[in-house]
Amino acid sequence: MRTMKQTLNSDKMAGKKRFIVLAVLLLLMAAGSLIYITVDGDTYTDRLLYTGTEKPDPESLVVTVDNTEVVVSERVYLGTDGDICVDFRSVREGSATAAVDYNRLDDGTNEGFTAYIRLYVNSFGTIVQKDDLNFDGYIIVEFVILAGLLLVFIFTVVTFIECFRKARFSYYMVACGGVALFTAFTIVLALYDMQWYNTFRFFLMNLSDSGFVFAVLTTPLMLVLSAAIAGSNIWLLRHEGRRPQNMLGIGLGLLWVLGIAAVIGSSVYYFGYSDNGVALSTQISYSIAYVLSYMECLLLSTIVSAFLSTKYKPPYDKDYLIVLGCGIRKDGTLTPILKGRVDAAIRFERAQFAAAGRHAKFVPSGGQGSDEVISESEAMKRYLLEQGYPEEQIIKEDKSVNTDQNIRFSREKIMADADNPETVRAGVATTNYHIFRAYILAAKYRLDAQGISAKTKWYFYPNAFLREFAGLLYVKKWFILASVLLLALFGVLSMTVLTYTYFAL
Repeated sequence: MRTMKQTLNSDKMAGKKRFIVLAVLLLLMAAGSLIYITVDGDTYTDRLLYTGTEKPDPESLVVTVDNTEVVVSERVYLGTDGDICVDFRSVREGSATAAVDYNRLDDGTNEGFTAYIRLYVNSFGTIVQKDDLNFDGYIIVEFVILAGLLLVFIFTVVTFIECFRKARFSYYMVACGGVALFTAFTIVLALYDMQWYNTFRFFLMNLSDSGFVFAVLTTPLMLVLSAAIAGSNIWLLRHEGRRPQNMLGIGLGLLWVLGIAAVIGSSVYYFGYSDNGVALSTQISYSIAYVLSYMECLLLSTIVSAFLSTKYKPPYDKDYLIVLGCGIRKDGTLTPILKGRVDAAIRFERAQFAAAGRHAKFVPSGGQGSDEVISESEAMKRYLLEQGYPEEQIIKEDKSVNTDQNIRFSREKIMADADNPETVRAGVATTNYHIFRAYILAAKYRLDAQGISAKTKWYFYPNAFLREFAGLLYVKKWFILASVLLLALFGVLSMTVLTYTYFAL
């Protein structure tokens, strides 16, 4: 039987290998695209949409380039769809403008026009059409980018499913779910809009718009979710007192409302322009939108992950069943919530014995509070004895005062009692909204354990999900802070670069 350490190390190595494969594939795709553009980019064909009543005569089309030391025109002709096509070839780095003139016939049977094509040649000799950022092969580059996003989506979804299948409910699972959600939305948005416009600039704008569009489209969902969490908090405040953890939902709702108001408000309010022509309000709007969308994806992924953790059915191979304490009555008997946890452990133990013929020892965990006549673990032990379990099947842990200590001290008790500590498998019985936290802490202390859910009332769920989200922000604070700063920077740069290329190339 593999030990917990071996299992975790194996999962970690598998995740690293998958990430390395993904990174290598993305690098190869990027390198291939760059090589293709460099090799094929010294020529460029621009297509001008002709809307006249008669097809233009190619002989009447005249192309004039103002800087032939940079770009030369090689051919002008009609495409199969009737568009006017002009072939260019690069000479050296620089900018040039080509004028395409179509002269009106004297009899007035055709419509004359002049069209201008602004071109830029980079140091690799690649010709870029400045207005649309088009270049030969840009469609291939678009599909390479979409393929890269698809690979990221597949990687994160596979990892998310694997975490569920192996009961590795963790913040890593949450992160993968959040990335998968946002990546899927970006792909769908890009594919949907590609059918309407056919320029590389618009494609890039779609990608940069994804954060803003996601934040706006999820507004109804987030309003409902914020209201539900705030409502849950109000109930908790009335029934369980004014503790900080019971006010998280109200704080989240207010922050989110302020965030979405800032996104929408800054997008419609004029703040002025920066030197490169980008509205400062747009930069602010996109920065806030990306950060808001990122947080929304993490919150939604936390909710899904925590919910799935309550639905996972652990195998009947447990040696120990930890029962997490949560307060007792003044007379030393179990509260309904705590009784539900012990009953869930009892049901699992009986089902395991019936299915696999093996008993598990109970580890009731919980110390004695200042207002409690006995420890929570002693109260649970007495209840287990009343249910007919022998004393030797019960190991009390009566020093813990919070969930972290519940898991840590219970593990110490288990390791001291087990014949082979390296192969111990445990279950953690607790209220269903608390299961995800149990998985997090079990992994923290290298305990091979799965959750055993006890049902509770629905209004505990919203606040519990939010507490896990707050836990994610705290545990991964430096990673999330770096991500937030990068996304805010990307929100500024995405619009800045797209506009800068228009004016400066």
